[in-house]
Amino acid sequence: MSTVEKSIAENSFNVVDSLRKFIKTKGSVVIFLILWVLASLFVDNFFSLDNMLLIVKQAAIPTIACLGITVVLMTGGIDLSLGYTLGLCSISVGLFIKSMGLPIWLSIVLTLCIGLAVGLFNGVLVQYVRVPAFITTLGSGYIIFGLAQIISSGSDINRLPDSFRCIGVTELGGLNTTVLISFIICLIMYYVLHHSTFGRALSAFGYNHQAARMSGIKTERINVMVYMISSFLVAIAAILLTIRVNCAQPTMGGGVYTFEVITGAIIGGASLFGGVGTVIGSVFGILIVKVIENCINLLNVSYYTYQAFQGIVILLAIIFENVKNRKL
Repeated sequence: MSTVEKSIAENSFNVVDSLRKFIKTKGSVVIFLILWVLASLFVDNFFSLDNMLLIVKQAAIPTIACLGITVVLMTGGIDLSLGYTLGLCSISVGLFIKSMGLPIWLSIVLTLCIGLAVGLFNGVLVQYVRVPAFITTLGSGYIIFGLAQIISSGSDINRLPDSFRCIGVTELGGLNTTVLISFIICLIMYYVLHHSTFGRALSAFGYNHQAARMSGIKTERINVMVYMISSFLVAIAAILLTIRVNCAQPTMGGGVYTFEVITGAIIGGASLFGGVGTVIGSVFGILIVKVIENCINLLNVSYYTYQAFQGIVILLAIIFENVKNRKL
Protein backbone atom coordinates (compact mmCIF):
# COMPACT_ATOMS: atom_id res chain seq x y z
CA MET A 1 0.00 0.00 0.00
CA SER A 2 1.36 3.42 -0.99
CA THR A 3 1.90 6.28 1.44
CA VAL A 4 -1.07 8.18 -0.02
CA GLU A 5 -3.36 5.16 0.36
CA LYS A 6 -2.20 4.66 3.94
CA SER A 7 -2.89 8.33 4.70
CA ILE A 8 -6.39 8.11 3.20
CA ALA A 9 -7.11 4.92 5.15
CA GLU A 10 -5.91 6.50 8.41
CA ASN A 11 -7.98 9.64 7.82
CA SER A 12 -11.05 7.55 7.02
CA PHE A 13 -10.54 5.54 10.21
CA ASN A 14 -10.18 8.74 12.25
CA VAL A 15 -13.37 10.19 10.78
CA VAL A 16 -15.34 7.00 11.48
CA ASP A 17 -13.89 6.76 14.98
CA SER A 18 -14.73 10.40 15.71
CA LEU A 19 -18.25 9.90 14.37
CA ARG A 20 -18.68 6.79 16.50
CA LYS A 21 -17.53 8.66 19.62
CA PHE A 22 -19.81 11.60 18.84
CA ILE A 23 -22.85 9.37 18.42
CA LYS A 24 -22.00 7.50 21.60
CA THR A 25 -21.58 10.62 23.74
CA LYS A 26 -23.85 13.11 21.98
CA GLY A 27 -26.25 10.93 20.01
CA SER A 28 -29.18 12.52 21.84
CA VAL A 29 -28.31 15.84 20.16
CA VAL A 30 -28.68 14.23 16.73
CA ILE A 31 -31.93 12.51 17.73
CA PHE A 32 -33.27 15.78 19.11
CA LEU A 33 -32.51 17.70 15.92
CA ILE A 34 -34.11 15.03 13.72
CA LEU A 35 -37.18 14.86 15.96
CA TRP A 36 -37.44 18.66 16.03
CA VAL A 37 -37.38 18.88 12.22
CA LEU A 38 -39.97 16.10 11.81
CA ALA A 39 -42.27 17.63 14.42
CA SER A 40 -41.96 21.06 12.78
CA LEU A 41 -42.98 19.57 9.43
CA PHE A 42 -45.83 17.29 10.48
CA VAL A 43 -47.27 18.63 13.76
CA ASP A 44 -49.44 21.75 13.55
CA ASN A 45 -48.49 24.65 15.84
CA PHE A 46 -45.29 22.94 16.97
CA PHE A 47 -42.89 25.36 15.29
CA SER A 48 -43.93 28.53 17.09
CA LEU A 49 -42.04 30.73 19.54
CA ASP A 50 -44.56 30.19 22.32
CA ASN A 51 -44.40 26.42 21.93
CA MET A 52 -40.59 26.44 21.86
CA LEU A 53 -40.47 28.45 25.08
CA LEU A 54 -43.06 26.13 26.61
CA ILE A 55 -40.91 23.06 25.89
CA VAL A 56 -37.85 24.71 27.41
CA LYS A 57 -39.82 25.66 30.54
CA GLN A 58 -41.27 22.16 30.87
CA ALA A 59 -37.83 20.58 30.49
CA ALA A 60 -36.04 22.80 33.03
CA ILE A 61 -37.11 21.03 36.24
CA PRO A 62 -36.88 17.39 35.02
CA THR A 63 -33.40 18.20 33.71
CA ILE A 64 -32.21 18.92 37.25
CA ALA A 65 -33.51 15.57 38.50
CA CYS A 66 -32.15 13.83 35.38
CA LEU A 67 -28.62 15.03 36.15
CA GLY A 68 -28.95 13.40 39.56
CA ILE A 69 -30.08 10.02 38.24
CA THR A 70 -27.34 10.20 35.58
CA VAL A 71 -24.71 10.37 38.33
CA VAL A 72 -26.25 7.30 40.01
CA LEU A 73 -26.47 5.38 36.73
CA MET A 74 -22.76 6.04 36.13
CA THR A 75 -21.99 3.82 39.13
CA GLY A 76 -24.20 1.05 37.80
CA GLY A 77 -26.83 1.88 40.40
CA ILE A 78 -30.42 3.09 40.18
CA ASP A 79 -32.62 5.43 42.22
CA LEU A 80 -36.30 4.50 42.07
CA SER A 81 -37.13 6.68 45.07
CA LEU A 82 -36.54 10.04 43.38
CA GLY A 83 -40.19 10.61 42.42
CA TYR A 84 -41.34 9.95 45.99
CA THR A 85 -38.52 12.10 47.37
CA LEU A 86 -39.92 14.87 45.18
CA GLY A 87 -43.28 14.57 46.94
CA LEU A 88 -41.72 14.52 50.42
CA CYS A 89 -39.60 17.61 49.70
CA SER A 90 -42.56 19.40 48.13
CA ILE A 91 -44.83 18.94 51.14
CA SER A 92 -41.93 19.66 53.50
CA VAL A 93 -41.16 23.08 52.04
CA GLY A 94 -44.89 23.89 52.09
CA LEU A 95 -45.19 22.90 55.76
CA PHE A 96 -42.07 24.83 56.73
CA ILE A 97 -43.19 28.04 55.01
CA LYS A 98 -46.95 28.12 55.50
CA SER A 99 -47.78 25.89 58.46
CA MET A 100 -44.74 26.58 60.63
CA GLY A 101 -44.11 30.12 59.42
CA LEU A 102 -40.36 29.64 59.03
CA PRO A 103 -38.32 32.09 56.93
CA ILE A 104 -38.17 31.15 53.26
CA TRP A 105 -34.39 30.71 53.22
CA LEU A 106 -34.50 28.41 56.25
CA SER A 107 -37.37 26.39 54.77
CA ILE A 108 -35.38 25.85 51.58
CA VAL A 109 -32.24 24.85 53.50
CA LEU A 110 -34.18 22.36 55.64
CA THR A 111 -35.82 20.88 52.54
CA LEU A 112 -32.44 20.45 50.87
CA CYS A 113 -31.20 18.74 54.05
CA ILE A 114 -34.12 16.32 53.85
CA GLY A 115 -33.07 15.49 50.30
CA LEU A 116 -29.50 14.88 51.46
CA ALA A 117 -30.75 12.67 54.31
CA VAL A 118 -32.73 10.50 51.90
CA GLY A 119 -29.69 10.13 49.67
CA LEU A 120 -27.48 9.29 52.64
CA PHE A 121 -29.96 6.62 53.74
CA ASN A 122 -30.04 5.04 50.28
CA GLY A 123 -26.27 5.26 49.84
CA VAL A 124 -25.47 3.65 53.19
CA LEU A 125 -27.83 0.75 52.53
CA VAL A 126 -26.41 0.17 49.07
CA GLN A 127 -22.75 0.50 50.01
CA TYR A 128 -22.44 -0.81 53.56
CA VAL A 129 -25.49 -3.04 54.10
CA ARG A 130 -25.03 -4.43 50.56
CA VAL A 131 -28.71 -4.26 49.65
CA PRO A 132 -29.09 -4.03 45.84
CA ALA A 133 -29.85 -0.48 44.68
CA PHE A 134 -33.07 -1.56 42.97
CA ILE A 135 -34.48 -3.03 46.20
CA THR A 136 -33.11 -0.25 48.42
CA THR A 137 -34.55 2.65 46.47
CA LEU A 138 -37.82 0.89 45.70
CA GLY A 139 -38.34 0.17 49.40
CA SER A 140 -37.23 3.61 50.55
CA GLY A 141 -39.51 5.14 47.93
CA TYR A 142 -42.57 3.56 49.55
CA ILE A 143 -41.34 4.58 53.01
CA ILE A 144 -40.91 8.16 51.80
CA PHE A 145 -44.34 8.14 50.17
CA GLY A 146 -45.96 6.95 53.40
CA LEU A 147 -44.04 9.52 55.45
CA ALA A 148 -45.13 12.34 53.13
CA GLN A 149 -48.76 11.24 53.52
CA ILE A 150 -48.46 11.06 57.32
CA ILE A 151 -46.91 14.49 57.87
CA SER A 152 -49.37 16.13 55.47
CA SER A 153 -52.43 14.11 56.54
CA GLY A 154 -52.88 13.44 52.83
CA SER A 155 -53.67 17.12 52.13
CA ASP A 156 -52.09 19.63 49.77
CA ILE A 157 -50.89 23.08 50.81
CA ASN A 158 -52.15 25.78 48.46
CA ARG A 159 -51.59 29.51 47.95
CA LEU A 160 -47.96 29.76 48.93
CA PRO A 161 -46.51 33.24 49.64
CA ASP A 162 -45.66 35.40 46.64
CA SER A 163 -42.23 36.07 48.13
CA PHE A 164 -41.51 32.35 47.81
CA ARG A 165 -43.02 31.92 44.36
CA CYS A 166 -41.07 34.80 42.84
CA ILE A 167 -37.92 32.64 43.14
CA GLY A 168 -39.05 30.50 40.23
CA VAL A 169 -41.68 32.43 38.26
CA THR A 170 -40.01 35.78 37.64
CA GLU A 171 -39.83 36.31 33.88
CA LEU A 172 -36.52 37.14 32.19
CA GLY A 173 -36.63 37.49 28.40
CA GLY A 174 -39.64 35.20 28.02
CA LEU A 175 -38.16 32.53 30.30
CA ASN A 176 -38.71 32.31 34.03
CA THR A 177 -35.97 32.11 36.65
CA THR A 178 -36.52 28.36 36.95
CA VAL A 179 -34.87 27.96 33.54
CA LEU A 180 -31.96 30.14 34.69
CA ILE A 181 -31.52 28.08 37.86
CA SER A 182 -31.59 24.88 35.80
CA PHE A 183 -28.97 26.30 33.42
CA ILE A 184 -26.66 27.22 36.32
CA ILE A 185 -27.00 23.73 37.80
CA CYS A 186 -26.17 22.23 34.39
CA LEU A 187 -22.97 24.29 34.26
CA ILE A 188 -21.97 23.22 37.75
CA MET A 189 -22.68 19.55 37.02
CA TYR A 190 -20.80 19.81 33.73
CA TYR A 191 -17.70 20.88 35.62
CA VAL A 192 -18.21 18.23 38.31
CA LEU A 193 -18.67 15.34 35.86
CA HIS A 194 -16.26 16.31 33.10
CA HIS A 195 -13.55 18.50 34.62
CA SER A 196 -13.12 17.44 38.23
CA THR A 197 -11.30 14.65 40.05
CA PHE A 198 -14.65 13.39 41.32
CA GLY A 199 -15.96 13.03 37.76
CA ARG A 200 -12.94 11.05 36.64
CA ALA A 201 -13.16 8.84 39.71
CA LEU A 202 -16.88 8.33 39.10
CA SER A 203 -16.30 7.14 35.54
CA ALA A 204 -13.54 4.79 36.67
CA PHE A 205 -15.77 3.43 39.43
CA GLY A 206 -18.59 2.79 36.97
CA TYR A 207 -16.39 0.97 34.47
CA ASN A 208 -14.68 -1.31 36.98
CA HIS A 209 -15.28 -1.19 40.76
CA GLN A 210 -12.36 -3.42 41.67
CA ALA A 211 -9.82 -1.68 39.46
CA ALA A 212 -10.92 1.73 40.75
CA ARG A 213 -10.52 0.59 44.35
CA MET A 214 -7.09 -0.90 43.66
CA SER A 215 -5.97 2.37 42.05
CA GLY A 216 -6.68 4.22 45.28
CA ILE A 217 -10.12 5.66 44.54
CA LYS A 218 -12.36 5.74 47.60
CA THR A 219 -15.23 3.89 45.99
CA GLU A 220 -17.25 3.64 49.22
CA ARG A 221 -17.43 7.40 49.53
CA ILE A 222 -18.35 7.83 45.87
CA ASN A 223 -21.11 5.24 46.07
CA VAL A 224 -22.74 7.10 48.95
CA MET A 225 -22.17 10.56 47.49
CA VAL A 226 -23.93 9.82 44.19
CA TYR A 227 -27.19 9.03 45.99
CA MET A 228 -26.85 12.18 48.08
CA ILE A 229 -26.25 14.26 44.93
CA SER A 230 -29.28 12.67 43.26
CA SER A 231 -31.63 13.35 46.19
CA PHE A 232 -30.21 16.85 46.68
CA LEU A 233 -30.96 17.75 43.06
CA VAL A 234 -34.43 16.17 43.40
CA ALA A 235 -35.04 18.42 46.42
CA ILE A 236 -34.18 21.46 44.28
CA ALA A 237 -36.53 20.19 41.57
CA ALA A 238 -39.27 19.69 44.18
CA ILE A 239 -38.97 23.28 45.41
CA LEU A 240 -39.12 24.66 41.86
CA LEU A 241 -42.03 22.41 40.88
CA THR A 242 -43.92 23.44 44.02
CA ILE A 243 -43.40 27.06 43.00
CA ARG A 244 -44.59 26.37 39.45
CA VAL A 245 -47.90 24.76 40.47
CA ASN A 246 -48.29 27.02 43.55
CA CYS A 247 -49.11 23.96 45.62
CA ALA A 248 -47.15 21.60 47.88
CA GLN A 249 -48.30 18.04 47.26
CA PRO A 250 -47.25 14.78 48.99
CA THR A 251 -48.18 12.90 45.80
CA MET A 252 -46.12 15.12 43.51
CA GLY A 253 -43.76 13.01 41.44
CA GLY A 254 -44.20 9.33 42.18
CA GLY A 255 -43.33 6.44 39.91
CA VAL A 256 -44.40 8.18 36.69
CA TYR A 257 -42.00 11.08 37.30
CA THR A 258 -39.22 8.64 38.24
CA PHE A 259 -39.45 6.77 34.98
CA GLU A 260 -39.72 9.97 32.95
CA VAL A 261 -36.42 11.16 34.38
CA ILE A 262 -34.78 7.74 33.95
CA THR A 263 -36.02 7.64 30.35
CA GLY A 264 -34.41 11.02 29.69
CA ALA A 265 -31.10 9.83 31.13
CA ILE A 266 -31.15 6.65 29.05
CA ILE A 267 -31.99 8.52 25.83
CA GLY A 268 -29.14 10.84 26.77
CA GLY A 269 -26.72 7.93 26.61
CA ALA A 270 -26.33 7.00 30.29
CA SER A 271 -25.48 3.31 30.62
CA LEU A 272 -27.55 1.11 32.90
CA PHE A 273 -24.37 -0.84 33.60
CA GLY A 274 -22.33 2.16 34.72
CA GLY A 275 -19.37 4.19 33.51
CA VAL A 276 -21.16 6.31 30.89
CA GLY A 277 -23.11 9.52 31.32
CA THR A 278 -22.88 13.14 30.19
CA VAL A 279 -24.55 16.40 31.12
CA ILE A 280 -25.22 17.35 27.50
CA GLY A 281 -26.71 13.93 26.84
CA SER A 282 -29.03 14.18 29.86
CA VAL A 283 -30.19 17.68 28.90
CA PHE A 284 -31.07 16.66 25.36
CA GLY A 285 -32.53 13.37 26.59
CA ILE A 286 -35.09 15.30 28.64
CA LEU A 287 -35.70 17.69 25.75
CA ILE A 288 -36.48 14.70 23.51
CA VAL A 289 -38.92 13.36 26.10
CA LYS A 290 -40.63 16.75 26.35
CA VAL A 291 -40.80 17.22 22.58
CA ILE A 292 -42.52 13.84 22.26
CA GLU A 293 -44.89 14.70 25.12
CA ASN A 294 -45.63 18.05 23.48
CA CYS A 295 -46.35 16.39 20.11
CA ILE A 296 -48.68 13.90 21.77
CA ASN A 297 -50.60 16.77 23.36
CA LEU A 298 -50.81 18.71 20.10
CA LEU A 299 -51.98 15.63 18.22
CA ASN A 300 -54.56 14.81 20.94
CA VAL A 301 -53.10 11.32 21.33
CA SER A 302 -53.75 9.40 24.54
CA TYR A 303 -51.23 10.09 27.32
CA TYR A 304 -50.90 6.33 27.77
CA THR A 305 -49.02 6.32 24.46
CA TYR A 306 -46.38 8.50 26.08
CA GLN A 307 -46.11 6.13 29.05
CA ALA A 308 -45.78 3.17 26.69
CA PHE A 309 -42.97 5.04 24.93
CA GLN A 310 -41.08 5.35 28.22
CA GLY A 311 -41.34 1.63 28.86
CA ILE A 312 -40.20 0.78 25.34
CA VAL A 313 -37.14 3.05 25.63
CA ILE A 314 -36.02 1.52 28.93
CA LEU A 315 -36.57 -2.03 27.64
CA LEU A 316 -34.66 -1.35 24.41
CA ALA A 317 -31.83 0.24 26.37
CA ILE A 318 -31.46 -2.87 28.55
CA ILE A 319 -31.52 -5.15 25.50
CA PHE A 320 -28.97 -2.98 23.69
CA GLU A 321 -26.62 -2.91 26.70
CA ASN A 322 -26.87 -6.67 27.13
CA VAL A 323 -26.15 -7.30 23.45
CA LYS A 324 -23.24 -4.87 23.49
CA ASN A 325 -21.72 -6.52 26.54
CA ARG A 326 -22.53 -10.04 25.27
CA LYS A 327 -24.68 -10.83 28.25
CA LEU A 328 -27.60 -12.35 26.41
